[in-house]
Amino acid sequence: MKQISLMLLLLSLAFVPLTAQIDMSRLELNPFMRGMLAPNKLSMSHSMGFEAGTSSNGMGYYLSRYTNHMNYKFNSKLELDLDLSLVNFGSASTNSGIEFNNDNNSKIIPEFSLRYKPSDSVSFELRYVQRPWMQSSLISPWYHNPAR
Repeated sequence: MKQISLMLLLLSLAFVPLTAQIDMSRLELNPFMRGMLAPNKLSMSHSMGFEAGTSSNGMGYYLSRYTNHMNYKFNSKLELDLDLSLVNFGSASTNSGIEFNNDNNSKIIPEFSLRYKPSDSVSFELRYVQRPWMQSSLISPWYHNPAR
């Protein structure tokens, strides 16, 4: 039995260098390397922002934001955008120096849009956006302010 095992081991060691000389196509089993999940269809960027402010009555605020922007192009007609933002915010008192209040909060805010453009004159978009009421109402095309 030992001789057979030794013989198989020697044959396999001799066979490996021979296969290295043959140009054999490799079987690609990773679904992320081709087709719909190919990494060359994904683009990613990052942004950061910091802001702080104070008023004359001694109240202040701070806000920091990190956003990961991702875009995945399924094909020339279908595209997905995804933004994941980590936001940290709170308030401070600035009457005598800076004293941070105990209202420090962190949130993850996801936003995405899925665009389908079958032709130059037709497009569909599904969008999910989280913004404060005041900010989103100013940019919405359906918002109508009767006071204007």
